Amino acid sequence: MDIVRKEENNNGNLNQVECHYNGATIFISLKKFKSIVERMQYDNRKFVRYKEGAHIYGMSEREFNKLAHEAKAVYKRDKMALISVQLVDEYLEAHRNDEEV
Repeated sequence: MDIVRKEENNNGNLNQVECHYNGATIFISLKKFKSIVERMQYDNRKFVRYKEGAHIYGMSEREFNKLAHEAKAVYKRDKMALISVQLVDEYLEAHRNDEEV
């Protein structure tokens, strides 16, 4: 994917990014583009810290901490905690219909 330029609105604020992929031109909101790039930074990682995990899953650190423990995805070494992204994903998939309204 090639990133060409950022579009500006009338106030000079950046709000969209023009991307070219397989011959198509698409515009993505800057907020969505940032979230895609941030997610890509963590895609190859097996373990993350609480702050990184909260950022990846779009929740508070407290909620992610609770989720990680429920998923039994926390690995502790001395005073360091690492969370398995794979175990959190599996837990979320397995429990996705538990609280349907």
